[in-house]
This record gives sequence, structure tokens and C-alpha cells, in this order.
Amino acid sequence: MGKQLPNQRFLERLLSVSGDASAVTARGRAGLINCSLGIFLAILLGLVQGSIATNALYGQTAAGTAPKAQGTAANKPPAPRTAPAAAPTAAPADVRKPGAVLCGDKSKRYNDCGNGTVSDSVTGLIWLKDVNCLPAANWEAAKKEAADLKAGACGLSDGSAAGDWRLPTNLEWEATMKDAKAKGCSGPMLTNDAGDACASAGPTSFKDLEADYYWSSTPVEGGARIYMGDIDHGNILNGVPTNSIRVWPIRGVQK
Repeated sequence: MGKQLPNQRFLERLLSVSGDASAVTARGRAGLINCSLGIFLAILLGLVQGSIATNALYGQTAAGTAPKAQGTAANKPPAPRTAPAAAPTAAPADVRKPGAVLCGDKSKRYNDCGNGTVSDSVTGLIWLKDVNCLPAANWEAAKKEAADLKAGACGLSDGSAAGDWRLPTNLEWEATMKDAKAKGCSGPMLTNDAGDACASAGPTSFKDLEADYYWSSTPVEGGARIYMGDIDHGNILNGVPTNSIRVWPIRGVQK
């Protein structure tokens, strides 16, 4: 063949390309499809992964961090406050009324307290100074007379109230007369104030002290008879409760 001109070569290339246009177009379509498929697969994969992550997140929340049940310690309302228990109060002090304790010189047997009472340092009893103030009575009436005695009656200014006075027991009568009886005193069977001689020898703080029978508060076993103090002879006697016997009340401890 003869030599080709430049225009001829250009025409041949153009025809060559045009002849392959169908092939080029087919390859382009295939590439486009492949590209689109890849994009679709990538998007689908992303959706799947996102769904898995979301399920995992919600599954963890349901399994591991479940909301706390009502009534647990975390959200339970605080218990209502109760008032503190009242502090225990101290027991009241043992405040004795004036005249309820022994007065005067404890080295002496009897002391005039200056308030209508006489204290006995040997027995610890407090006696009514005016021995003959209350009238003789039967036993029930005698107990009432003694229990009703209070300051303002029988020369008392000791602050005593009704219920502070009582009849002596038989043992208290015995203890009161014991020393005078041991000294061989005649009635009244009590010692003097100093306690070293008989009351008849004096001095004595008691007013109108007489040798007579005085009720005790003690019934004989069975209750049909009542003990009494015989300060005429220093004995403990007994009589029927209807007898009229003298009444001489005391305050203080029972022996």
C-alpha cells in the first residue's frame, strides 16, 4: 500500500473507535452495574451492622441495667421520723417533812423537838409530846384517831398531815419500855430524857405521861384480841378490840 496521509490516519482511528463503541458501551454498563451493586451491598451492610449495634445496645440495657423495682432501697421513701423516747426522769428525792427525823442531842434518849413531838434516839420513833391529848377509844376508833392526827392538833407544828401518824406495834412498845424495865422502874415504865434513870426521876419531855394501858396496832393471831402496852408494869398485854383503851400515836419506822 502506498503512504498514508495524516488525515487518513485520523479517520481510521475514528472508525476503529466507532467500531468498538458497542463493546465500550457494554463494558461501561457492566462497570456501572458492578459499581451500583457494590454501593447497594455497602449500604445494606451498614444497615445490618447498625441494627446489630442497636439490638446489642438495647439488649444490654434490658439485661444489665434494668430499671430498679419500686420499693427498693434506692427509691424507697424515707421512713417517717418518730419522736425520740422521753428521757427517763430521776426518782424524786426522799424529802422528809419537818419533824419526821430525829432532833436534838443524839447522846440523849429523848429530845423535845419544840414542835409538839419528842424523838427517841434508841428506837428511832417520834412520839406525840402531849400523851393525853387523844381520848381513850375502842381499837378501830383508836386507829382512826391516830391516822387523822396532823399539824394544828394536839400542839403539833411539825408539818405532819393525816396519815403520817399511827399506833405503835407491840414490838415497838416492848423496845420503848425495855430499858426502864431493866432498871427496875415503876410506872410509867419509860426512862428520863437522858436515858440513865426512870422517867419518874425526871426530867422528861413528855406532857401528862401516865402509867396506863395504850393500844398497839398489832392483833393477836386470829384477830379476836389486840396487843397493848402496859407502861404501868412494862408488859405486853392484850384485850378485846371493843375495850376503851388510851391512844398515844407515833411517827417513824417500824421495828
